[in-house]
Amino acid sequence: LILYGTAANLEYEASQPHAPKDAANQAHLLYRRVAEYYPDSPLAAEAMFRSADVRWQLDRADVRTLPSAKEQEAYLRPQIYEGEMQKVMKQYPGSKQAALAAYDLIDNKLCGDWQGLPKCPEMESVLYEKYADKYPDSPKAAQALYEATYRQGVLVSMYLVEDNRKRSDQAAASVQGLATEMKQRFPQSDYTARAASIAFRVAQQVPVYGNDRD
Repeated sequence: LILYGTAANLEYEASQPHAPKDAANQAHLLYRRVAEYYPDSPLAAEAMFRSADVRWQLDRADVRTLPSAKEQEAYLRPQIYEGEMQKVMKQYPGSKQAALAAYDLIDNKLCGDWQGLPKCPEMESVLYEKYADKYPDSPKAAQALYEATYRQGVLVSMYLVEDNRKRSDQAAASVQGLATEMKQRFPQSDYTARAASIAFRVAQQVPVYGNDRD
């Protein structure tokens, strides 16, 4: 408990402005020691995931600073190391932590820059919907469905630019369907409210993508 608490304090400090040097790396190591030294502890699964997640976020931030981060295809940029996340999923199958690890792993499959083309949001929308179907009880399920809803809203505009009214209408229908599903499954989630906002904009033919803020 003491090791875990110290790691949690370091993780919090690392998230603050002017964070102490190496606070995040220290949190990563201490969380890992909780899982390794006390594998039967009720804190072990959460500690292992948090250790993996801290490293994941650090590596993700580093990858995003590279010029290749703007590449459309995920394989054209360095991949974030997946070993620790895979270990969480293998050691604690069916757990909340395994579902959270699976969500982080989606990062390695996302495009860098959509470049205004529908290929990326099409693919990413499928990834997020599949995640929500596979992990319906995950703490990230609502967020995954929101991400899919947003990308379908983006596709409404992208298909119109390509003068493809049929696919635009299909994407618009998908937005409404996903927003309705979220109201049923996650009525209290902020992500559901955000999805409802996107659905309203699409219904009113207000572009979700392509304005000066995108």
